Amino acid sequence: MADTETKVTKTADTAKAEKKPAPKKDKVKFSEKVKKFFREYRSEFKKISWPSKEETIKSTVIVLVSIIFCAIVIGLLDAAFFNGIRWLGNAL
Repeated sequence: MADTETKVTKTADTAKAEKKPAPKKDKVKFSEKVKKFFREYRSEFKKISWPSKEETIKSTVIVLVSIIFCAIVIGLLDAAFFNGIRWLGNAL
């Protein structure tokens, strides 16, 4: 039992001794970081797939129709609940 404890201690000590400090990174200037950001931004911007005018109009119409439909449904539900609550108030 004592042998395994010394082996564990030895391996832990050698692991600490073998651990080397991380190499220091050179400081990058702020202007270089900004230049790199805009280079990468421009590169990614070129990869964007823009929809055509027809696709944009079609999507816009779908969204507007969906909004109008939801507004009508919510308005009908609101009127139904309002009349139901008013009926309950009058019945009591």
